[in-house]
Amino acid sequence: MCRRRDPPETLLDELRKQALNPTLFADAIVCFVHNLPDEFSPSRPNDIRLDTGVTLARHIRRLPDSCAMQDGRKWKEIPIVIPLYVGTFVASDEHNVLASSENVFFVEPKDESEPFRTIRRAVRQYRRKVLDEFSNLGFLVSYDHGRYRIGPALRPKSNMEGLFYYGPSDQRTGGRKYYTVDRDLCGIQHEVELFEALINRSETGEPELQRFLEDNPHFLGDIRMSLPLSQVHLESHSGKLLVPDFIVKPIVAIQRDSNWQVLDLKKPSAKLLAGPTRHTRLSHEVMQAICQLRNYGDYFRNHENTQRVEQLLGHCLKYPRLAVLIGRLHGCDVEALEKAQSREPDVRIVTYDEILERQQRLLT
Repeated sequence: MCRRRDPPETLLDELRKQALNPTLFADAIVCFVHNLPDEFSPSRPNDIRLDTGVTLARHIRRLPDSCAMQDGRKWKEIPIVIPLYVGTFVASDEHNVLASSENVFFVEPKDESEPFRTIRRAVRQYRRKVLDEFSNLGFLVSYDHGRYRIGPALRPKSNMEGLFYYGPSDQRTGGRKYYTVDRDLCGIQHEVELFEALINRSETGEPELQRFLEDNPHFLGDIRMSLPLSQVHLESHSGKLLVPDFIVKPIVAIQRDSNWQVLDLKKPSAKLLAGPTRHTRLSHEVMQAICQLRNYGDYFRNHENTQRVEQLLGHCLKYPRLAVLIGRLHGCDVEALEKAQSREPDVRIVTYDEILERQQRLLT
């Protein structure tokens, strides 16, 4: 789901740009609308008029096939949900046609949770249809431990097109064999167990963690709102090469540098703190990682690298957030860690327990 506070025209302009440079992902577009006369202001000031929402839906349905996401899904075919929060809804012929033939859902909420139930139902139906089409087009589609996954195509993707899929826009490479497109509770539980076993093993190295997070990028954030890019090669004019483990690219508000993050991985077994109790400091491993991330920050701020960064990322990124994923909270003095972190505010320290807990919360 993607909710934007920009005017509808801005969203349409963004979607049209996707034909040239696919950067956005979504499973649904949600338009919160009202049906009040112009002289009245709605109690929800970010909502748009119902007729504006209907017009937006019709324009989206008329987008060209080439307006597609990086995985090849066409923007014109994703579900559109229109909750009406203010005013009286009277279904017109236009509404009925949209709802019956163009996958548009009008909702007059009786309670706060009803729109979310509708969105969930619409997205689930949409994903099932997309999976069926991928299978018919020759992709390897599987259901594995509660996860619906898409594997490589049996023929070149550039030659394929269906109702939902436009092959020439599919930018996925062979870096990961399968892509998880949907998970039920069993799928979440399975991935949580795999991750927990991985970080509990003392011999687990950074390459294993890299592979797991490439296969399961949603562990680094909400994959519907961000896109982790693995091991982007940053080369300077002098030939020096920097390769951060991940650059987490936002899907919404991509033009704001603060929504981007450069992330490096270190071992879960690494110590976070060192020194005596009264003079605790960040460990040598953490300080090394912080130094490495500052080098990345220097690279992005250097105007000599501006053109290459824009070519690689589609955005002139100068001030990304910096973070290192390292160590465990278990057995750590959290207050001392916070105090030590406050002395190095430019690089965020994230522990593997925090990543694990975020996924575990999805099971509750």
